Amino acid sequence: MIAKMKTLLRSVLSQRTRSALKFDYLRLRARLRNQRRRDLTPPHPSLHFGCGRRHIADWTNSDVAGSPFDLDLAAPLPWRGEVFETIVSQQVIEHLDLKTEVLPLFRELARTAKPGAEIWLSCPDLAKVCQSYVDNGGAALKGDRESRWDVDWMEGMPASQIVNVLFHQGNEHKNLYDFDLLRWALQETGFTNVERQTEPDFLARFPEFPERRDDFHALYVKARRSA
Repeated sequence: MIAKMKTLLRSVLSQRTRSALKFDYLRLRARLRNQRRRDLTPPHPSLHFGCGRRHIADWTNSDVAGSPFDLDLAAPLPWRGEVFETIVSQQVIEHLDLKTEVLPLFRELARTAKPGAEIWLSCPDLAKVCQSYVDNGGAALKGDRESRWDVDWMEGMPASQIVNVLFHQGNEHKNLYDFDLLRWALQETGFTNVERQTEPDFLARFPEFPERRDDFHALYVKARRSA
């Protein structure tokens, strides 16, 4: 019966819908698990949220699933106030809606961060994506992606399609940021001293993190929790 139901759903629901339903299920599961967990002390004072498979030693690694501490980033965080000295996230916030998810998340991060704590974020850079399209129709962005991953590209497809990939990524991306927009979002939610950074800056500060080689298209920023 279960096998027949799965086959039926595959025939009716699009891949995007199935992926969205799976993600929402994982979010619900994580939220239910943390429903009664409040005012927790994290195992480490450094938070790595949206960690994926990159579990960094001596950090509190968290994601919606498959992490040492699964949680829904769109829900209140389970930790008590002013516990984190450092917060890091790479290529995560673009998957969340700015108004309903990112701004509330940033407020929660400010609540759980100690005064003066550092936050480092990276995401696709709206300005770099647009500039690459103007300069060369997206060819440089496509070449950058091909240098790092296998790219399933239909024969003859113009390089401009890479702009859609970065903006939407199979309907996973919700919001791209340039420096001004991300700085505004951080300043609105309790952070200050927002500065543009690069991946080499990030790796110099946190050598324990693996290299992503995404500086060509990514925006890196550093800020501090307001005192």
